[in-house]
Amino acid sequence: MKLWYIAIGLDRESYGPEYCYEFLLHTRFISNYLSKRIRKSRFTTDGSFNMISVRLGQPQTVQCEIVPVDVLRANLPFDQENYERIKKTTNCEYYLEKLEEGFRKASKCKEVPLQTLLDLIDEFRENGCKNEWLHKKRRFKDKGIEVALNCYFTTWDFRLIATIHSLSTKEVLCSGVLLRTDPDEICFDKEFKDILIDRQNIIVTDFLDHPNFAINLDKAIAGKFDFERLPEQCFTGASSE
Repeated sequence: MKLWYIAIGLDRESYGPEYCYEFLLHTRFISNYLSKRIRKSRFTTDGSFNMISVRLGQPQTVQCEIVPVDVLRANLPFDQENYERIKKTTNCEYYLEKLEEGFRKASKCKEVPLQTLLDLIDEFRENGCKNEWLHKKRRFKDKGIEVALNCYFTTWDFRLIATIHSLSTKEVLCSGVLLRTDPDEICFDKEFKDILIDRQNIIVTDFLDHPNFAINLDKAIAGKFDFERLPEQCFTGASSE
């Protein structure tokens, strides 16, 4: 079993579902970043967990435990006053410090890649606490354009931005936000997958390869970003090149 997930959250029994979900929204961009990065280490656990979770709440008798499903959970006290002070800011140092503390506590319970986890926290800090990535880029030589989908996952929201470049001049023809959601993967991770072109539009498909967004091709080439959500029945065939 590989270590696949990292998470930080609040004890639901102590703080209730709404408050816990608010905390999750403010911290998911960090958990997402660390989860994606730790998978690259291919660390093999002892078979009892594939996630390390840091749970914040009231002081716990049990400091570290395996809980369903396949989670190594480190229990730490929650500084609610500190959280309330920073939750409306971009300061995420409190979350990172608790993750570091939780990783160290987890390492006393099970074998974990502690130094790798701490290095990832430092990497995240050094990168300005940003979780941004290129999802997909495609070149359409017959149209003379390149289309890129970039993702921006923050403590406030998630944004999917489409940018259309000219292949000949490399200049940006137009760019715009295709999708903006709450900062939680469940809100966005099935909304986009591939980039295609049909007769009139640049098509962005969802995870099932159904058309989801249509960017007007002629307007994009002319420098205007104009898009709409596209019903599946409007998809009349497209090219990926």
